[in-house]
Amino acid sequence: MLPITKDYLPINKFSRVGIKLKSKKGIVMHYTASPGAPAKNIGKYFAGLAQQNPNDNIKDTYAGAQYSVDRTSIYNNIPDDEMAYHCGSTTYTKEALSQLGTYPNNSTVGIEMCIEKDGSIHEDTFNNAVDLVVYLIKVRGFPNSIWTHKGVVGWKECPLPWIKNPSEFERFKKAVNDKLNPPKPVKEEEDEVNKVLEYANWAWDELDKYVGDAYNDKIISEWSWVEKVRKKKLTYGELILLKVLIDERRRNKSA
Repeated sequence: MLPITKDYLPINKFSRVGIKLKSKKGIVMHYTASPGAPAKNIGKYFAGLAQQNPNDNIKDTYAGAQYSVDRTSIYNNIPDDEMAYHCGSTTYTKEALSQLGTYPNNSTVGIEMCIEKDGSIHEDTFNNAVDLVVYLIKVRGFPNSIWTHKGVVGWKECPLPWIKNPSEFERFKKAVNDKLNPPKPVKEEEDEVNKVLEYANWAWDELDKYVGDAYNDKIISEWSWVEKVRKKKLTYGELILLKVLIDERRRNKSA
């Protein structure tokens, strides 16, 4: 995962109010809608909102997000235990109201994904966002409940590339799940030479005589070989070694 650059906005009424989240219920994915703009610039935009004059006749903008991500960087502009104005609305979907509460801004963290000049989300940005979400779940205590902005409010086409191609959102959630729950390494079948001999009783009896005779004839001096045979715990690899050892020593003894 890329290092997270902390570049906190100043406390202000428009983009960082400094109010703690009431709970942690979800992670909301956005796109910047600003082709080619890097993550650093997203924070600058939110910081600039603090300069608005609430007493002039210009409509004020209230907006912010805890994180912004591009191909090469991850910026944290608002502490992720603080509320951000990233998914405010006068209406919310039934699912959002049920799972995130009546005001999802105070129970979610928002991630802005930067887009390329052609409006697409670069694969590196995609992967960096996956890493960030995994971090938020594993380290920061957010649940594995990932939403699009549209999934929360119902009307905003955000992130637009995923709204146009919903399979990309499904791919994103799968990538997160795969990192959270990596497949357990498949236990390789026990190597054949390390398997205990699968012999019938008569074969074990023959082997007992073969090894016992070698011990009595002082061809081998380790009683542990005889014990392994009698307990039926000799492996294929040990049998090969033992047979080579016994046969070679008998030949040398008779020479």
